[in-house]
Order: sequence, then C-alpha cells, then structure tokens
Amino acid sequence: MNEKDKIRKELEGLSPLLLKMKEQGGRPFRVPEGYFEYLPGEVLRRARAEEGLIKDHPPATADSTGLLAWLQGWFTPRRAMALATVSLLVAAGIFLFWPQPLQPGPEEALAGISGEEAKAYVSDNIGEFGLDLLLEAAVVSADEVPEMEVLPDIGQEDIDQYLDEVIEEMSLDELEELL
Repeated sequence: MNEKDKIRKELEGLSPLLLKMKEQGGRPFRVPEGYFEYLPGEVLRRARAEEGLIKDHPPATADSTGLLAWLQGWFTPRRAMALATVSLLVAAGIFLFWPQPLQPGPEEALAGISGEEAKAYVSDNIGEFGLDLLLEAAVVSADEVPEMEVLPDIGQEDIDQYLDEVIEEMSLDELEELL
C-alpha cells in the first residue's frame, strides 16, 4: 500500500464528508457575489465605528443599490433637514404669492350710497370729524370758506378783564411754569 492510499483510508475514517469533497475536486466554499467590491469599505467602516468616529450601521451589501439605497440616502439627517427647509419655503411662497380675492376699495364700498345718505351720516356724526378732514372731503377749498368769528359780541376790554382775573388766581409757581 502506498502512502496515498494510507492517507485516503485515514481521511475516510476521520471524515467521510471531507473525502467526498476532495474526490469531487470542486470548490466547496464559495464567496458571495460582489464580496471583494464592498469588503474594503466594510473594513474601513468597522474600524471607524470602533474608534467612535461614526455610528455602527449594518454592513452594506452589494445588493443595496437601486431605489431603496437612493431613498435611504435622502433620509440622512442633513438631507432630511434640507428637504424640510425647502418644503417650508415652498409652502410659505405659495401662501404669500397666491392670488388673494380682491377687497373692494373705498370708492367701490361707497358706490351704492346716495348723497343725501352721506350728508345725513356726516351731520349725525359731526363730532367724529375734524375741520381738516371735512375740508379735505369737501368740494370747496379752504379759501372759499368764510372766516367765522367765534365770539362776535365780546370786545377787547372783556378779554383783558378775563385774563387779569385768571392771572390773579394763579400762584407764582404756576406763572413760572407758564414762562
């Protein structure tokens, strides 16, 4: 018996499975498809995870391409914040620049009121209006309005007498404040 036969018999006794694999001459152990393409990146990722530089994620596989990988890329924190910001700006732009229904101006709002109704309203609420506002709204100008004398029956002597009485009733401190 030669040496080869001895080895074969010993191998058969120890493990018939290994003997069968050797006789088939095939490769019993196979490497997954694309293993050597993503192996360097996986080793680097694990080394960085051990150093605490990145969070440990499940290993990337060669099949992680396509739509799922593209969507996962968009949901990283930085890109998700950018997407939310852009969405917020678009919503604000739509809200600000969307055509609003037209509000009637003062001319359109008052178009259905007659002249008598306007005069009646002004005469009923005359205390609400100042002279400047009335002159601005009037058709006539301020030059056409005659000067009115407020107290026509009071003369200069009456005014002087009134001022003398008011001054006598005032204290010195009040007079100093007026000056």
